[in-house]
Amino acid sequence: MKQTVLQYLALSFTAFVGTLIPDLAHATQMHSGSEGIIVHQLGHLFFLLSMVTLILTINGQGLDRERGWRLIQYSALFFILWNLVALAVHFLDNQVAAVDVTTLSVWKIRIDPANNSRTLANFYYILKLDHLLCVPAIAFFYRGLSTLLAEEEG
Repeated sequence: MKQTVLQYLALSFTAFVGTLIPDLAHATQMHSGSEGIIVHQLGHLFFLLSMVTLILTINGQGLDRERGWRLIQYSALFFILWNLVALAVHFLDNQVAAVDVTTLSVWKIRIDPANNSRTLANFYYILKLDHLLCVPAIAFFYRGLSTLLAEEEG
């Protein structure tokens, strides 16, 4: 027991010091290699199918009559849309190389479609705004869980 507490404290101290003295993390995985993007796309597909299953389960069990479960169902719908958009974006920029994106600054990117189509560039740009689907999904999920917890506590 004493050793476990000491290990926990040592790990916590290391993590705390690591936040004070950051270095390169290399924590993001780029999707340029075929194995990376294929696994990543399969992850989106699995998540999408899981959300479809969640919606069907909520409907099948009649849970959608409760507000909390309805909010979770809305969350799943937004996650489905987000995954569809993410699949399309990854397909366009990583798998078929229909667009080339260059980061110009923190606030600026340049989108160069392979066929010089402004329509494709605008479509890709709109798809890249996927956070407009993901953030509401997270908010609905949080609100749904909070509502279920509040109902359970009485």
